[in-house]
Amino acid sequence: MLYHQPSNSLGNYNNNAFIYCDTKYSLHFHANYELIYTMSGAIDVKVNTQTVTLAQSEMILIPPYCPHSFVVDSHSKIWVGVFSEDFIPTFANEHKNEQFSKFTCSVQSEEILRTLLFHEKPIDRYLRIAGLNIVCSELLSNATVIHADQDVKFIKEVINYISDHINTEITMTMVAKSLNYEYHYFSTLFNKCFNMNFKKIINLFRFEYACRLLKDTSNSMSSIASECGFGSIRNFNRIFKALSNQTPSDLQKAYLTNSSKE
Repeated sequence: MLYHQPSNSLGNYNNNAFIYCDTKYSLHFHANYELIYTMSGAIDVKVNTQTVTLAQSEMILIPPYCPHSFVVDSHSKIWVGVFSEDFIPTFANEHKNEQFSKFTCSVQSEEILRTLLFHEKPIDRYLRIAGLNIVCSELLSNATVIHADQDVKFIKEVINYISDHINTEITMTMVAKSLNYEYHYFSTLFNKCFNMNFKKIINLFRFEYACRLLKDTSNSMSSIASECGFGSIRNFNRIFKALSNQTPSDLQKAYLTNSSKE
């Protein structure tokens, strides 16, 4: 089943780095980029409908909202970095929604990236930006664009529509009509590609957008609820607590507390 990761869908220089061994992640998506680098052994990564094997030193950059999964056996090790597009704004703007093949860096660049990125230690934001821009440069030199199949194009169409209309009412009928699909065909294709209830995915996107606003602004709860299309404070609180086990105001307080400590 395809699932959404709200924790990897935040902006404001949101980033996480992990090293995995003997791990399996099922098919999921999020708003941030994901970079996977094979430290040793070999792993299988599924990106959209294609499965790619990454040997040692090979890496792949997975774009926002792209469904992906991976399997790491006990003899292999990978580094996974998830980061918001504000780390690489020029690349994100010029290559929005493009998917690239796996690639390797030059020996010199890989050595630098081992110091800047490929570990779990805390790192200065500007050094991380430098490392990720090296990755983008090497990708553009050594990777090729992968042309999306029909299912992938459909997923991107739906996600882009939801993202662009997040503060308005959204129904399956409206989306099908706007994207020029016959309703029943759209419904069948949606169930096949997302394997998720339509209303649930709308709420996930509203929740994700609300998290960004709670982190990046000091707007009132009613203003954020309205901007995210929740309709009412009551609905906003109910859905937010169901997805995060906390209220929107609790999360905003946590963000403000953490910000004051930096």
